[in-house]
Amino acid sequence: MTRERTGKPFPWRCPKCLKREMRPGNLSEYDAKMKHDGRVHEVTINNLQVAQCQACGEVGFTLETDEQISRALREKLCLLQPEQVRELRAGRFTQQELADLLGTAPETISRWETGAVIQSRAMDKLLRLFMTVPGVEEALRHQQTVAMLDG
Repeated sequence: MTRERTGKPFPWRCPKCLKREMRPGNLSEYDAKMKHDGRVHEVTINNLQVAQCQACGEVGFTLETDEQISRALREKLCLLQPEQVRELRAGRFTQQELADLLGTAPETISRWETGAVIQSRAMDKLLRLFMTVPGVEEALRHQQTVAMLDG
């Protein structure tokens, strides 16, 4: 199994048999093992979108394949999906403002929102609290002010 990360249109050259026969396909059921928060989690994905060689059967992963697996892991662990993080933040804060309040980098917020990185369970809980429980924002702003005065 190979990992293809290209935006090139199909057909692709197969890394195994070298024929230009890699085309979109799917696996009816795929078991993935992913490490998150220091633990390995098993996830089963139905109808996983892959690239598959019509000549030799080699299977390759695309960006869409990786996104499907990440979404399935988030779902299994009850973590916010990228669009949910974006929706919770949008209209209220910039990525920089949210990052400052949460004590992380704006690039991290961006990666959560694009799906490039899966947030930890602790940050997921903090995001949910921050965005839905009155008073949490004020408490974080107060902590930020105290830290600035102490620093």
